[in-house]
Amino acid sequence: MNTWYHIRRLSVALTAFAALVSCNGFVYEQEEDCTVYYRVKFRYDMNLKFADAFAHEVKSIRLCAFDMEDELVWESSEQGEALAARDYVMTLPLDPGKYRLVAWCGLGDGASFCLPDAEPARDPRDLHCRMNCVSVISPESSDGLKQPAYSDRDLQPLFHGMMEVELPDNHDGGEYIYEMSLTKDTNVFRVVLQHLSGEDIHPADFEFSIEDDNGWLAFDNSILREEPVVYRPWKVYSGAAGVEKGRAITSVQVAVAELTVNRLVMRDWTKYRQPMLTIRSASDGKLIASLPVIDYALLVKGAHHQQMDDQEYLDRADEYNMTFFLDRNDNWVSTVIQVNSWQVVLNDSGLD
Repeated sequence: MNTWYHIRRLSVALTAFAALVSCNGFVYEQEEDCTVYYRVKFRYDMNLKFADAFAHEVKSIRLCAFDMEDELVWESSEQGEALAARDYVMTLPLDPGKYRLVAWCGLGDGASFCLPDAEPARDPRDLHCRMNCVSVISPESSDGLKQPAYSDRDLQPLFHGMMEVELPDNHDGGEYIYEMSLTKDTNVFRVVLQHLSGEDIHPADFEFSIEDDNGWLAFDNSILREEPVVYRPWKVYSGAAGVEKGRAITSVQVAVAELTVNRLVMRDWTKYRQPMLTIRSASDGKLIASLPVIDYALLVKGAHHQQMDDQEYLDRADEYNMTFFLDRNDNWVSTVIQVNSWQVVLNDSGLD
């Protein structure tokens, strides 16, 4: 045999061995994992601290995958301690291709929210999320208008996420991780009433409510239906505040009401009703304060957050503390209000 024949035999042998040790070959399959893994990592850093609080705040996940024809191809749910792990991811057992992922997180046992048309979900539009409200027994009010449903519970924190992914076809195996950012929809309002005179205030003397049309959210987290919901306090109690009397600081009793509402959504207020916070006297229904709650929430957006649009700020903030000062006749002194830690001096802008 000549030298050229030996070289050719060696080349053929090396080519055959390379085929065996590839991800499609027998030898490699015995030694290495050529599987492609697609995984989703969830983040909740859509907050004012810009810090990922997913492990601390999110207690359940329902994730659905749709193909580009909007047909459901896979879904999975998980809850409990597994979500608190720092390295938690959810594996997508999908073929390579393009998908739309939609997640609702925090549904829990369904006490606060539910997905009424998601069993089974046929396309993304079936993943609308409805808040569980209480229907009013009396169908109509004295003026002939239908009574809105109400919620008087501390709603379970609700989160939403949506993204499109393209899963590559990789014959060499590997892991691909896609991060889904979550938006927190639920918000807590703490409304405080305090007398300027320093007199005590009794919580039972007042009624608090926030009315909005946000009880039903679409799969993309927009408002699905403009149906009014009245949010009532889930807790009303007495608190203490310091009032300066001369050179002394005296502790006085204030009234505190806590309400939890669904997502605050900016809209064209020339076409839609503004969400309103209302405070009334419990004894005779006297109106003490009525104000557009989103306008007041945005009053303290501040210079540090001016780069955000209003909707982003509302999505990042999830707690609002509002303090109203009353005169001796329980009238709101509408020239000043405290929102969170800011004292806002109002002018004749029409907000009140």
